[in-house]
Amino acid sequence: MTGNDKPYEVGRGKPPKHSQFKPGQVANPGGKTSEAAKAERKAGEIAAKIQLRMLEALEAAMIADDAAALLAIASDPLKLIKDAMDREYGTAVQKAEIKGGFTVTISNDDSNL
Repeated sequence: MTGNDKPYEVGRGKPPKHSQFKPGQVANPGGKTSEAAKAERKAGEIAAKIQLRMLEALEAAMIADDAAALLAIASDPLKLIKDAMDREYGTAVQKAEIKGGFTVTISNDDSNL
């Protein structure tokens, strides 16, 4: 037997030939495209810049003891920024509905621990 006649060995990292991906076959055809991934990364970068600017403004308002400026900070833009950053960094979010009509959002983000 020459090197080319040697039978294919099946084992760890070597699946049987019949179950291997064929050339051009994709493992997750309905998955995220590279364009969508790039868009999420860009949105996350922009959100991080906006978040930094908002934190700097918040710090300045706190130093100046400007209560009106602190009350003007709405939660919707903050949530939008956090969601964009979570999508970029891959933080998983799961919503669960509890009896009584309450909806709880569970995040795998360890920063709240």
